[in-house]
Amino acid sequence: MSLYAFTAPIRPGKTEEYRKFVAELSGARKTDYESSRKNAGFHRESIFLQKTPLGDMVVIVQEADSEQAALDSLKSMKDPYSIWFFQKFKDLHGIDIVGSGMPSNELLLDYREDRQP
Repeated sequence: MSLYAFTAPIRPGKTEEYRKFVAELSGARKTDYESSRKNAGFHRESIFLQKTPLGDMVVIVQEADSEQAALDSLKSMKDPYSIWFFQKFKDLHGIDIVGSGMPSNELLLDYREDRQP
């Protein structure tokens, strides 16, 4: 299982709009949202709002069998929901996931409790 996390700044003055966006993902667009994640190969996605002195950000944590394959699959989706999602993401964060891609990460530390008897 692959774990991927990234932060994305919320453009100034758009935090409430971001909250509404997430409310749509868990409300009116829940079926489309969950279907897109399942079809891409994600097993989990969590979104955290992080307030910092530099402005509001979101921390997005995703888990998949192959993170790169799931991200590539997600980026290739061209259905109306995906087009809406990527445009909203670009408007709220200034990040073009489809055009310029996801932010890259370098894992520096990964603590996990050893659960073997």
